[in-house]
Amino acid sequence: MKRRGGNPIGRSLARTRKVEANQERRLETRGRRGMEMPVVQVRESFAGPWHEVFDWVANFERYPEFVPDLTKVVVLERGEDWTISRWEAKIGGTPLGWTERDVWVREKEGGRIVFEQLEGDLKRFSGHWKVACEGLGSTAEFRCEFEIGLPGLAIMLHPVAGLKLRQSMAGLLRNLKIRVEAAEDGTSIRFLDSPL
Repeated sequence: MKRRGGNPIGRSLARTRKVEANQERRLETRGRRGMEMPVVQVRESFAGPWHEVFDWVANFERYPEFVPDLTKVVVLERGEDWTISRWEAKIGGTPLGWTERDVWVREKEGGRIVFEQLEGDLKRFSGHWKVACEGLGSTAEFRCEFEIGLPGLAIMLHPVAGLKLRQSMAGLLRNLKIRVEAAEDGTSIRFLDSPL
C-alpha cells in the first residue's frame, strides 16, 4: 500500500473526526424531524491495561467466539489505521449482514474505533468503540446508532433490535473481560454464553 506523506496520526484523527461529525449531523437532522435513531451503549471495566483491552476490541475477526449470534467477521481490506470488514449474524434465525469501514486512533491514555456501515441490511449503522485508562485498569465502551429502514415497522422493531444488540455487546464485553483478566493473573479461561 502506498503511504502518503505527512503525519499518519493526524490523518487518523481527521478521518475519525469527520466520521463522528457526520454521525452527529445525521442525528441532529433526524432529531429535528422527530425520527431519532435508536442508540445502544454498553460499558465495562477491566483490570487490565487499556492497550491490551484495545487490542482485543480491535480484533473483530474473533468476535464470533464470544457472541453466538455473530456467525462471521472477515476483514476485506486493511490499512495502517483502518479496515473494511464484512459482518454476518443470525438474529432470531434471520440472517443479517453488512460491510463497514472501521477507523481507529490510539492516543496516550486510550483509543477509539469509529465505524460506519457502507452497505448492508440495515438502513444505517454507525458508532464507536472507546477504550480508556481508568485508575489502575481501563474501561471499554460500545456505542452505536442504527436504523432498520422499515418505517411502518420501526416502532416495533427498533426496541427489540436495540435490546438484542445491547445484550450481545454486553456479553462480548464480559467475555473480553474474562480473557483480559485471565491473561493478567495467569488463570484458565471460561467463556460465558451470550444472552441472545
